[in-house]
Amino acid sequence: MIVAIQECEKMNGLLNEIRFSLTELDQGLDGALNITDAMEVLQASIEINKLPPKWAAATNPTKKLLNDWFAELLVRVTQL
Repeated sequence: MIVAIQECEKMNGLLNEIRFSLTELDQGLDGALNITDAMEVLQASIEINKLPPKWAAATNPTKKLLNDWFAELLVRVTQL
Protein backbone atom coordinates (compact mmCIF):
# COMPACT_ATOMS: atom_id res chain seq x y z
CA MET A 1 0.00 0.00 0.00
CA ILE A 2 2.79 2.42 0.91
CA VAL A 3 4.62 1.67 -2.35
CA ALA A 4 1.46 2.49 -4.32
CA ILE A 5 1.09 5.79 -2.49
CA GLN A 6 4.73 6.64 -3.20
CA GLU A 7 4.30 5.78 -6.87
CA CYS A 8 1.17 7.94 -7.06
CA GLU A 9 2.99 10.87 -5.45
CA LYS A 10 5.91 10.49 -7.86
CA MET A 11 3.53 10.26 -10.83
CA ASN A 12 1.60 13.34 -9.69
CA GLY A 13 4.86 15.29 -9.48
CA LEU A 14 5.80 14.22 -12.99
CA LEU A 15 2.36 15.02 -14.40
CA ASN A 16 2.40 18.44 -12.72
CA GLU A 17 5.82 19.17 -14.26
CA ILE A 18 4.58 18.11 -17.71
CA ARG A 19 1.39 20.18 -17.39
CA PHE A 20 3.24 23.26 -16.13
CA SER A 21 6.02 23.16 -18.72
CA LEU A 22 3.67 22.55 -21.65
CA THR A 23 1.31 25.32 -20.50
CA GLU A 24 4.24 27.68 -20.08
CA LEU A 25 5.59 26.78 -23.54
CA ASP A 26 2.16 27.30 -25.09
CA GLN A 27 1.91 30.73 -23.49
CA GLY A 28 5.40 31.58 -24.68
CA LEU A 29 4.58 30.56 -28.24
CA ASP A 30 1.37 32.62 -28.07
CA GLY A 31 3.36 35.67 -26.96
CA ALA A 32 1.87 35.86 -23.46
CA LEU A 33 5.26 35.04 -21.88
CA ASN A 34 8.85 35.64 -22.89
CA ILE A 35 10.50 32.49 -24.21
CA THR A 36 13.04 31.21 -21.68
CA ASP A 37 15.96 28.84 -22.13
CA ALA A 38 13.93 26.09 -20.45
CA MET A 39 11.11 26.61 -22.96
CA GLU A 40 13.57 26.43 -25.86
CA VAL A 41 15.03 23.18 -24.50
CA LEU A 42 11.51 21.73 -24.12
CA GLN A 43 10.53 22.75 -27.64
CA ALA A 44 13.75 21.39 -29.15
CA SER A 45 13.35 18.11 -27.27
CA ILE A 46 9.79 17.68 -28.51
CA GLU A 47 10.83 18.47 -32.08
CA ILE A 48 13.47 15.73 -32.09
CA ASN A 49 11.32 13.22 -30.16
CA LYS A 50 13.62 13.25 -27.12
CA LEU A 51 12.54 13.17 -23.47
CA PRO A 52 12.98 16.73 -22.11
CA PRO A 53 15.57 16.96 -19.31
CA LYS A 54 13.12 18.32 -16.71
CA TRP A 55 10.74 15.44 -17.36
CA ALA A 56 13.58 12.91 -17.34
CA ALA A 57 14.68 14.20 -13.94
CA ALA A 58 11.22 13.44 -12.53
CA THR A 59 11.00 9.86 -13.81
CA ASN A 60 12.99 6.64 -13.94
CA PRO A 61 16.03 6.65 -16.23
CA THR A 62 15.19 5.59 -19.78
CA LYS A 63 16.62 5.68 -23.27
CA LYS A 64 13.21 5.55 -24.95
CA LEU A 65 12.13 8.15 -27.46
CA LEU A 66 9.56 10.65 -26.28
CA ASN A 67 6.61 9.09 -28.11
CA ASP A 68 7.36 5.60 -26.73
CA TRP A 69 7.97 6.98 -23.24
CA PHE A 70 4.69 8.92 -23.33
CA ALA A 71 2.72 5.86 -24.45
CA GLU A 72 4.19 3.94 -21.51
CA LEU A 73 3.39 6.87 -19.21
CA LEU A 74 -0.28 6.68 -20.19
CA VAL A 75 -0.33 2.96 -19.38
CA ARG A 76 1.26 3.57 -15.97
CA VAL A 77 -1.22 6.35 -15.18
CA THR A 78 -4.08 4.01 -16.02
CA GLN A 79 -2.60 1.31 -13.79
CA LEU A 80 -2.23 3.67 -10.85
